[in-house]
Amino acid sequence: MITHMNKTLLLISIWFFTAAALPLNPAEAQPSLLIRDYRNDSTVFEIPLNSTQTFTIRYIHSVDHSPVFEVFSFKKEKGIILNETYFRMFGAGMGHWEGHGTVVQEGEWIKIKEINCPLGKFLLRVGSIGVDHTIIINENEWNLSRMAAGRLVEITWSEN
Repeated sequence: MITHMNKTLLLISIWFFTAAALPLNPAEAQPSLLIRDYRNDSTVFEIPLNSTQTFTIRYIHSVDHSPVFEVFSFKKEKGIILNETYFRMFGAGMGHWEGHGTVVQEGEWIKIKEINCPLGKFLLRVGSIGVDHTIIINENEWNLSRMAAGRLVEITWSEN
């Protein structure tokens, strides 16, 4: 039988452990990368992303059928920022936008570094399975083409 004293101790314990898991300052809440279906405003997926992490969108170029990588970061005051892009060859739609970044050759990759273009958030039409739109964070991958092929999604962030 649970006594009044045991019930009080249980409630205090639950409160203590719940409070310990919450940030002390709401400004310290961890942001999340948020992928939302633009048409119906539903969440495709959400993943925590701290201010020092980057995320990459990889896809297969439709003409030369090789991978293209776009690397992004997050800053609270600017939102999502395009940092760099890299690919194996200049193909249709691939190139350097004068005044935005520096082009370097690293092995087989052509990289446009130091783009640092604040986007805030952006829209992406997710390609078919063959396009293989994939979000990469650290070693983890989420294949958008398997989750939302043909859908218009908004890539944004939220502050939990």
